[in-house]
Amino acid sequence: MIGLFLVLASVSAQTPLSPMWPNTFWQPFNETTKYSLIGTHSTTGNFYYDWTIKAYRVDRANGRYDRYCGLAGPYEFENTPCSHIVNNGNRFLYYSSLNKCCFCCNAANGCGMLFPGWMTNATYIDTEIHNGVMTYKWDKKGLQDNFIYETVGSVPVDRVTVSIYQVSDDDMEFGSRSSTLPAGILNLPSICNLNTNCETAACSALRSQKVTFKGL
Repeated sequence: MIGLFLVLASVSAQTPLSPMWPNTFWQPFNETTKYSLIGTHSTTGNFYYDWTIKAYRVDRANGRYDRYCGLAGPYEFENTPCSHIVNNGNRFLYYSSLNKCCFCCNAANGCGMLFPGWMTNATYIDTEIHNGVMTYKWDKKGLQDNFIYETVGSVPVDRVTVSIYQVSDDDMEFGSRSSTLPAGILNLPSICNLNTNCETAACSALRSQKVTFKGL
């Protein structure tokens, strides 16, 4: 009996398989950013992902405090929606209310399509109750610690992302996941093209390969 208990305890303590996103899904999120001098700001948004067509989209109700959409750019002092749209390896910023779109960077700059298993080499930390939910906690090292919280379970694609925290300036808290995308949500707006570059400092630095992409 003691031997059986030890075996069960050993199995339960094993490191879970690495996180893996399903091929197609979307989730709403609440995001809080915190920058020195600028302060703490929050917005809401939606994340849409489709690996089958190699495209995804991040909508923010207010992109002013996103490092690519707003900071150090022409809309730095303007509250306006902004969407990151990754299509064919290229990342565009789409300002729907302004009917503006520009090219930020591409896969060669490190900001193209995310693989479903982009967290494969993340380090497992432990289980943790996060916002009232039992989660697996992982750390995906980049320019800083990136803590990823997901629901627990033996099948990676069945787990749901609960939170992604980029220490110490960006926290995204995700809602329920749906496997059905809104029709046409990942279509690239006709005004988006590779000839109109985004003028934010972050996008300019990425295109000149002076920095590494940070974020989703």
